[in-house]
Amino acid sequence: MKKTIINRITTIGFCAVFAITSLAAIAPAQEEEENKLRDGFFQSNPDVTNLPVMNMATGERIPSSGTTLTRERGSVFFTFHTQGLTPGHAVTTWMAVFNNPRLCATSPCTPADFANPRVNGTLLNSGGRIVGPDGAATFGGFRAVGDITGARLGIGTGNGLVNTRRAEIHLVVRTHGPANLADPAVLAEQLSMFNGGCPTNTCTNIQASIFMP
Repeated sequence: MKKTIINRITTIGFCAVFAITSLAAIAPAQEEEENKLRDGFFQSNPDVTNLPVMNMATGERIPSSGTTLTRERGSVFFTFHTQGLTPGHAVTTWMAVFNNPRLCATSPCTPADFANPRVNGTLLNSGGRIVGPDGAATFGGFRAVGDITGARLGIGTGNGLVNTRRAEIHLVVRTHGPANLADPAVLAEQLSMFNGGCPTNTCTNIQASIFMP
């Protein structure tokens, strides 16, 4: 009788250990599967936001203009269509990324917040062009997490985009004055550098759309 009880206790103990071990092995697998499902959902169902373009000097909307930002798990994509630009001027587009916007001094974030490393901000060049006779322009860009191509040195941490969903993203159009068609080197700077062509010209941020997380 005593031997039978001991055998039963041993069997129960073994089963309990086996069950605990099995649960310990299953839990990470379940968590990994849940992460895959969540990532897959975000990948196939990206966050898409449409916003108007604002005149930075007056705060008014630019007529017949708009931006779209698509956030996926590992990247963002934007289109920026606007008008009211000065024909013949060189303009650039910039993506200001604030990865921890809750740590910005104000909401929305401002250029002053680049000085706070905890905000983890980066200013990224997103292309340039010469404005045509109609004063309209369309820009577009793709930016993967960690891509720091075109990052402005000395501004923010320079880490690029870290979390596509949580980042506050500003899309900005900046004018560099009349395009210098006589000097290809200067023109290249006007279309790629934050202060390209200035001086002699005056560089100013003129239009923007701000995408909150």
